[in-house]
Amino acid sequence: MPKILVVDSSTLIALERAGLIKFIDKIGYNVIIPKAVKEEIKNEKILKFLKMHELTGRTLRLSKSLEHLNIGSGEAQCCALANKLKLDFIICDDRKFIRQRFLSDNKHLKNIKVLGFSFFLHIFYKKKLIKNTWEYFDKIIKSNNWERSEVLVANYTFLKKIGY
Repeated sequence: MPKILVVDSSTLIALERAGLIKFIDKIGYNVIIPKAVKEEIKNEKILKFLKMHELTGRTLRLSKSLEHLNIGSGEAQCCALANKLKLDFIICDDRKFIRQRFLSDNKHLKNIKVLGFSFFLHIFYKKKLIKNTWEYFDKIIKSNNWERSEVLVANYTFLKKIGY
């Protein structure tokens, strides 16, 4: 069974700004997005590397219930899709969502881990697609105005934990 990643638009746009989106199809994962993420992106350079999944039934209801907690539709649909696919994490770099998830007591939000763009940097490095992880880390942080943000802290912490 192929490995699957559910990814929000914030991360995909960040990878495109850093010139790294071209590596998505070389990492050995099926990168899946829900419809709301596709609608947020609208960039064919990014979309050609992704598979879109339409939410239905219980998955759609879960997504709507998360949206009622003031979670953005893209992030809510990513969480619901990951839940359906029995994944324990999504990849998302949305500042507001990271903050909301941290402060929430909703079990669906708490049960799913949120990783950021640094997960891709790690995979790109392991696959020898990039040589300097920290160079791209800095480029992504600067090009997305994520200096001194939750996004910077979360991604920096992830890379340090795995030994960079």
